[in-house]
Amino acid sequence: MNKVLIITYYWPPSGGSGVQRWLYFAKYLEENGIIPIVVTVDPKKAVYPSFDNSLLEHVKHVITYSTNPGFNLFGFYSFLKSGRSKKIVISGDIGGNDKNFLDKFSSFVRANFFIPDARIGWNKQAISIAKKILSEENIDWIITTGPPHSSHLIGLELKKLFAIHWVADFRDPWHDIYYNKLFKRSKKADNKDLILESKVLTNADTILTVGPSMKSLLISKSNELEKKCFFIYNGYDEKAFEILSKKQSDIFTIAHIGIWTLQQAHNEIIEALTQILSTQSNLKIKFVLVGKVNEIIQKRLSEIPNLILEVKGNLNHKAALQEMKNADLLLNCHALMDNSKLLISGKLMEYIASGNPIVLIGNKNGDAAQLLKEIENSFVVSPDEIKPLMDCMLKLIKEYPYNETIRLDNLRYSRTETTKELVKLLNSRKAEKS
Repeated sequence: MNKVLIITYYWPPSGGSGVQRWLYFAKYLEENGIIPIVVTVDPKKAVYPSFDNSLLEHVKHVITYSTNPGFNLFGFYSFLKSGRSKKIVISGDIGGNDKNFLDKFSSFVRANFFIPDARIGWNKQAISIAKKILSEENIDWIITTGPPHSSHLIGLELKKLFAIHWVADFRDPWHDIYYNKLFKRSKKADNKDLILESKVLTNADTILTVGPSMKSLLISKSNELEKKCFFIYNGYDEKAFEILSKKQSDIFTIAHIGIWTLQQAHNEIIEALTQILSTQSNLKIKFVLVGKVNEIIQKRLSEIPNLILEVKGNLNHKAALQEMKNADLLLNCHALMDNSKLLISGKLMEYIASGNPIVLIGNKNGDAAQLLKEIENSFVVSPDEIKPLMDCMLKLIKEYPYNETIRLDNLRYSRTETTKELVKLLNSRKAEKS
């Protein structure tokens, strides 16, 4: 069987959206003729947005090598702030919520001295162990995935040393990622970031990403990239949904699953709910929050009359899917950024698979909006559109309770199908290069 070396910072027991894509690719690769070998960071020393030990079950068959993460700015920052080096830290929040000297100082250091990101400290040991594996194993491909995009620099170094096909997978933009604009970055630091991104794009044999607009963004950086740039959507694990059943509440329930920061749309839903509940005093709505949600957003939601707020925090993946299944409306709020059309939330495919109505607050011409056009009971509203948001919510409330929509027959978004697509791409690209 062929073998692939996957280099990823996020790996179980890491939770959150960053781990999902390659966790599931690795889970299903072997049944498609490819043995995955993973190099990742030691989970005992890593700083993850969340931990989810339940995900280990999916990849218990995968050969995994863990390295020391080296110096990690997020861990140091968390220790200074809270006395806990593993307190949850969201990448965009350091740059986005400067409140005091420590916030401003850490933002400046992150922006100007940790390029491309604050997790670059793990590269040295990751390169060392990857070199050993490549020397001892017959590896057919190297795959690096980012964020953190510093992981791609590991692939860049290995490509210099070994004649092997390298795939660089971009789950999010690199230089163009929205929170980079929140940092006070010097021109020198910004240019360094651009140069590193360009070296990766130029030297990787294949560029992979998550959607058509992300592909277009990457291609726009060089005329030479079009022939080697491809996208494969994130998906959902159909086996996880097959065992779920909806637990119907007697109150109309909205759920937001995942990270929700002030850099994402939020004023719209708060204003819409305030107006709806202030004009319909006999109506009650439940709002369930799962994941890391900014405290200001939580506070504003808690102040809305007749809104029952349930803050669940970080749940394991199975429990998060159950909350998704139980909801009567799933809310997806995109980051407010220039290239908003390229955003496809890591949770969106699972939202689709749940069969529940979806409201996306984001770019109406974006990739996510195009996906939702074919999905029944899905609505897309632009940021600052309060009236259309209220209208679609009131429509769903009026029809509640309604018949569940079954969407699992749409298997082209399942993890098994996306893995088959990946294997087909790897084999075809390898054949082209040989």
